[in-house]
Amino acid sequence: MKKTLALCIIILFVIDISLSAQDSLFSKKSLNFPTKKYGISIGNSYEFTGIRINFADENVKRINGLNVTFWYKLYENQYAVVNGISLGVMPMAGKMGPVNLGVLGAGTANNNVYGLTLGGVFVGSSGSINGLTISGLVTGADGENSAISGIAVSGIGIGAHKAINGFALGGLAVFTDGEINGIASSLAYISAEKKIQGIAITPGYLKSGIFNGVAIAGFTDTNQMNGLSIAIFNRTQDLHGVQLGLINCAKNNRKWTRVLPLINFHF
Repeated sequence: MKKTLALCIIILFVIDISLSAQDSLFSKKSLNFPTKKYGISIGNSYEFTGIRINFADENVKRINGLNVTFWYKLYENQYAVVNGISLGVMPMAGKMGPVNLGVLGAGTANNNVYGLTLGGVFVGSSGSINGLTISGLVTGADGENSAISGIAVSGIGIGAHKAINGFALGGLAVFTDGEINGIASSLAYISAEKKIQGIAITPGYLKSGIFNGVAIAGFTDTNQMNGLSIAIFNRTQDLHGVQLGLINCAKNNRKWTRVLPLINFHF
């Protein structure tokens, strides 16, 4: 009983102190203790350092510390910066890190996700994704200059507009309009419109403008292949290296060596 009474007194004291924390922009309230911008905040405070708990963030400026949010208003919160731990069903901001944990997903509207990011279904950004990223289904960075860098693991697919750098493991697909630099692997599809540099492994289809390194696939299809390509069917317009497979096509070879079984090469 004494503990319960003491807890009630503390709660009433917190409420009394924090009623002055009126949200002037939309006349909404957040309960903050011991000050308006430091300590513990319950509600839609815009700038806060400490522990902040809110149902759905809206027009937040900057949070430093632990931010717990249960739902999202992505386009009402696209300029928010969260430095610390973002935790919730779908934590969203303009920029967030270094720890982001979402039951369904996590992401940013116009800037970067960095650090450790875990999303039950997805991790997404209109900027870049940097660090260790794990998602149940999809990881995507779809901004004009967006990239995924570090270690990315996803149940279905990983995609980025500009580049994928580091280690990417997609259940079915890894793809980009730009470059893949590092190690990429999937069960069905790997594609880089411009270039792949490193190692790419898939039992399915591998496609790239320029490939530098080692490719292992069911079917490799490149404009230029520099290195080693191992597949059931290898095809390239310009080979500088070795192809190993059942059928090997190098269109820059002489006519009688353009298509060969088992091995083909051009140096």
